[in-house]
Amino acid sequence: MRSVSTTIARLFLAFLPVLFLLGSSAQQNSPFTRYGLGEIYSNPHIVGRSMGGLSAAYADGINNNVGQSINFGNPATYGNLFLVTFDLGLTIDSRTLNSQNPTGKFTSNYFIPSYLALGIPLNRKKNLGLAFGLKPVSSISYSIASYARVAGDSLQTIYEGSGGMNQFFIGLGKKWKSFQIGFNTGYNFGRREINTRKAFLNDTVPYYQSNSSTKTNFNGVFLSAGMQYEFSVGKKTNAVTKAVDEYFIRLGATGTLQQKLNATQDINRQTYIVTTQGDVKIDSVQETPDIKGTIQLPATVAGGVTLHKTTTVSGRIYEMWSLGAEYSATSWNKYRFYNQADQLSNSWEAKLGVQFCPDPTSGRGYWNNVLYRAGFMIGKDYLNPDGNGLKHYCASFGLGLPIRKWRAYDNQFTFLNTALQFGKRGSAVNNITENYVQFSFGMSLSDLWFNPRRYD
Repeated sequence: MRSVSTTIARLFLAFLPVLFLLGSSAQQNSPFTRYGLGEIYSNPHIVGRSMGGLSAAYADGINNNVGQSINFGNPATYGNLFLVTFDLGLTIDSRTLNSQNPTGKFTSNYFIPSYLALGIPLNRKKNLGLAFGLKPVSSISYSIASYARVAGDSLQTIYEGSGGMNQFFIGLGKKWKSFQIGFNTGYNFGRREINTRKAFLNDTVPYYQSNSSTKTNFNGVFLSAGMQYEFSVGKKTNAVTKAVDEYFIRLGATGTLQQKLNATQDINRQTYIVTTQGDVKIDSVQETPDIKGTIQLPATVAGGVTLHKTTTVSGRIYEMWSLGAEYSATSWNKYRFYNQADQLSNSWEAKLGVQFCPDPTSGRGYWNNVLYRAGFMIGKDYLNPDGNGLKHYCASFGLGLPIRKWRAYDNQFTFLNTALQFGKRGSAVNNITENYVQFSFGMSLSDLWFNPRRYD
């Protein structure tokens, strides 16, 4: 029978090109992505999404009933890795825009990759782990049409945008008893293409159409770090069953340094006509290629706390429940695109999340071993298109479904994680608001790799 190690390796190589293909074909259409670097994905991991976005003080994979995933939101958790883990996440997103003036509604649906990652325990005895992978950071995708009367004719203006930022990351995590630290570094890269097309709509007089296009490619190195510290706050032993219940508090913090991306920009102003073969250029008003510049991204900080309970039975430790809270903030007023500010504001998020497993110690019944998760997030979005700010709310639910529970004799651990999110951006003070529903699912496949054979 094919080993899980071989299967994971082949899956990793197979899904590597798929990640980019799916990302390039995502069909989002939201005017909010017109500003900054578009739609920012604050916490892409499925486990964190189902718990309101928790990541700073969350850790998994350390107990018998909890699957091992890669919490790249806090690289300090890489020190918990005890099996090589392949982690893949995908998202189905549905959004509805509501406009007050003019009155209207628009719905879009799209399918995007969330992440592709691999975690490796470099030294299990010294609790040293490494993780690396790919994930989208932001998305730009919109097409907006407006109409006006100019000199007795109808003028159509179409605003279009595409692109976004992706990230390759690699990080290390180290654990010393109750304290652990880690860092992520890597490469951010992407593009931002903005087009403004104008056309006079006249039945008798022909007009050339115009297009103002700006294409920007950017890239740069980033650095983030995290820490966690855990301590016991209570312990009791059942005199009959000899089960030991213990309660822990885990503190966590993360931060990402301010970053400068190197960018090159091509500006093109032209007239054209539309044919069956596509757009045909008539004349170029301006063509300025390879304009050097920078994009300034702000620093981000986050801190959280988790209270969780474990039960030890016959030497095996089980995670019973955990309750966490977290706060994060980003100084988007320092964002600059070619030294120009945008319609952005400082953002913040407050999150609550819970995880519960009904009865993992008995081993009876599949649903007694499922991890049930829920959470809530409230905050202020970084976009500020109308000057009134955008409030952001999100409620989430999810399941951690054990596909293959961990067994000491084969060292394999497989979990299917799901998250369902209901969110809203904007309120009564905003002309345009956005409601969204996201369903995310991910596979965490773990196995013992690089284990020298005792017999051949």
